[in-house]
Amino acid sequence: MTATATPPATLFDDPVLPAHRRILNSFRGPVGSISATLVVTLLVGLVWVGPSFFSPSNIQIVGVSVAIPLIVGVMASFALLAGVVDLSIGSMVGFGAVIFNQLVAAGLDPWLVALITVVVGVVVGLTNAFVIVRFGAEPLAVTLGMLTLLRGLSQVIVVSAPPSTLIEPLYNVTQGAIAGFPTLLLIGIGVTLIAAGIVSKTRVGRKVQAVGGDDRAASRAGISVPKVRVIALVVSSVGAAIGGILYVGQLGSASNVLGTGLEFQIYAALMIGGYSITRGGVGNPIGALLGLLVVAGITNILNVTFTDPNYLDLITALILLAAVLVDRFRGGDSFE
Repeated sequence: MTATATPPATLFDDPVLPAHRRILNSFRGPVGSISATLVVTLLVGLVWVGPSFFSPSNIQIVGVSVAIPLIVGVMASFALLAGVVDLSIGSMVGFGAVIFNQLVAAGLDPWLVALITVVVGVVVGLTNAFVIVRFGAEPLAVTLGMLTLLRGLSQVIVVSAPPSTLIEPLYNVTQGAIAGFPTLLLIGIGVTLIAAGIVSKTRVGRKVQAVGGDDRAASRAGISVPKVRVIALVVSSVGAAIGGILYVGQLGSASNVLGTGLEFQIYAALMIGGYSITRGGVGNPIGALLGLLVVAGITNILNVTFTDPNYLDLITALILLAAVLVDRFRGGDSFE
């Protein structure tokens, strides 16, 4: 008599759990929830916009629009994994862009200015980390204060029309294409894959997840919690500074409002992608890529259908609220 192997039971199959929990548990992680959301977005685009939504030109527009937020978001995700929400990334993008644009327009070497801008990002990250780690301050309050400070500095530096700058190598990177794919998007995907490898395959990535998941347990295991959070916040700010440089290359200028609200778009995308703002140690950079594609797809649908631009902020807010609710109800303790 031949025994028949019985597949192991899953959370979705467990009859003891309530039906709504079994369904929601089936969408845990970046594969289930993000894939479902992305498919719904594509279907809405097909129905609302028509076949032109999938035209090569429109796909390239979406790719270009998501590239810089992808780089910024993936690097900011390390802070989120470590259990810290860095609200200053949007203002750091704008401040980095303003510094880079102003100094290049003043005649300084673009490569030197790029290095200066990155160093400014390091200083901002270290400042956030010092206040949070040394004084035990609430990260949301600290980074919100930094957001306001950097935005104010940008407005002080740029009081009128910003100068225009054209840096040919940077312009070629931000506007060029390889085999029909935007160069900047390919760079963003490369950054995503490297970050995913760091998170899932290296000791550093495991330490970041451990600190975000349970900092006390991580500390007992010999991990320096303050050091990990300092590094994560510096990576977050440096990513935003690099994003500012890339925006100057793409736009040829930098206004004092560049990057406003970008942090909300990025965090909405990260939460759609499987990250959590209420608990660290959750998420993967691949999910960040898919989440940003969802947000970019929704924004593109509104743009293609000539929706009033004033509604874009409203839609972003609704996406963020929906992502927060999904994050809440996806939590392990939410259904008890």
